[in-house]
Amino acid sequence: MATILDVARAAGVSASSVSNFLNDRRGKMAPATRERIETAITELRYRPSRVALQLKTGKTATIGLLVPAVANPFFGAVAMAIQRAAQARGYQVILCNTFRDPKREREFAEDLVALGVRGIITGASLLNPGHLSELASKGLSVVAFEGDAGAAVPGIHVVSVDNAMATTLAVDHLVTLGHRRIAYVTGPAQTAARVARLKGFRTAAERHGLGEDASVHEISLPPNDYGDDMIAELGVGAALALAKAPRRPTALIAMNDLLAIGLAAGLREHGITIPDDIAMVGIDDLFLARLMNPPMTSLRQPLAAMAEAAIACLVGDAGEAAPTTALIFPPELIVRQSTVPAAI
Repeated sequence: MATILDVARAAGVSASSVSNFLNDRRGKMAPATRERIETAITELRYRPSRVALQLKTGKTATIGLLVPAVANPFFGAVAMAIQRAAQARGYQVILCNTFRDPKREREFAEDLVALGVRGIITGASLLNPGHLSELASKGLSVVAFEGDAGAAVPGIHVVSVDNAMATTLAVDHLVTLGHRRIAYVTGPAQTAARVARLKGFRTAAERHGLGEDASVHEISLPPNDYGDDMIAELGVGAALALAKAPRRPTALIAMNDLLAIGLAAGLREHGITIPDDIAMVGIDDLFLARLMNPPMTSLRQPLAAMAEAAIACLVGDAGEAAPTTALIFPPELIVRQSTVPAAI
C-alpha cells in the first residue's frame, strides 16, 4: 500500500506539500504542483488514513446528510449532487432518512456528532432554529439546504434556490401568455421553501393586479412520516375541486413537480386536458417533468452548483469551514409544452 512518502517521491515534492494538498491547504500551491500530486495519487492508488485524520483533528472525512424522504426524486437528486461534490474533495457522505420526523432528525444529528462528522447538511429541515444553533455551538459546521435565508440562525450556513423567485417567474410566464385566473396549489407552510414560494406567488399576483383571479388551494398533509407518493395522490384529489370550481382557473402552479404530476392525472380523469383546457407549471424540474405527456414547464434548481456551495461551506479551500453565509441561487424557467397562450 502506497504511503504519503511514495506520493511525494513520485510527484517530486516534499511530504509536507502532499499533506497540504490532502488537507485542502492549496491556496499558494502552484497549479503544476497540484497536478503532479494528483497524478501521483491516482497512479499509486493512494488512500489517506482516515484513522490518522480523526486522531489529528477529532473529525472524520465524512459529512452527514439529513433528508426528509430519500424516495422523493428531488431529495434523491440532492443526495447524488452532494455526494459527488463531497467525493471531489475526498469526503464521504452518511445519508440519514428522517421520514419528516423532527425527533428522529434530532437523534440522527446527535448520532452524526458522536461519529465525528466534519459537518451536517440538512435538507428541508423541520428542526427548530434553536437546535440547529445548538449543533453549531458544539463546533460543528451546519448547512441548511433549502433553508430560510432570512432566519439568521447563528453559526448556520444557508444554501437555497430563491424559492420566492420560482413562483414569481411562474406567474410572470403565465401572465405573459395571457392567463389571469391562476391557481397555486400547495401544502401546509411547514418548511421555509413552501413559505417562500407562497409569498412569491402572492407578491407576483398582486404586482400583476390579478386580485381574486389569483387563488391558493392548500392540500392537507400528515405532520410527518408520509410517503411522497401521497403528494401525487393528494394532487389527484385536489384536481376534483379545481375541476368543479365556478370560475375554473386557466392555469395552475404546483408547489413541486410531484404534486403537479398528481394534479395532471386527476384533471385528466375529469376530462380536462393540459394544456388545451388548463396550463400547468411545476417547480424543481425533476426528470419526470420532461417525461410527462405533455412535457411540463418547470422551474429548475441548479443542484450541482448548490451542492458544491454546501460542501465548500463545510470544507473550504484551506480545509476549514467558511464563515457563516447565505448563498441563494436563482431558478431557471424551463418552458415546455404544458404552458400555452390562454384561450380568448
